[in-house]
Amino acid sequence: MTKKILIEGLKCEKCPVHIAQKLSDVEGVDRIEKNMDNMTATVIGNADIDVVRQALSSTPFKIEELD
Repeated sequence: MTKKILIEGLKCEKCPVHIAQKLSDVEGVDRIEKNMDNMTATVIGNADIDVVRQALSSTPFKIEELD
């Protein structure tokens, strides 16, 4: 079962790259889709939201699990 995790608070085109670097070793992250119009990124895969939060804890991004 695939789930989506929304990451809000992107400020520039480099933010998704920074997110991808932070999540590169997180199990269950299949891909990251960016939406610069909404300044968000979506993590696609089976990653645990708490693990994603921990991996991004040093960043200013807001993380939310989507249905």
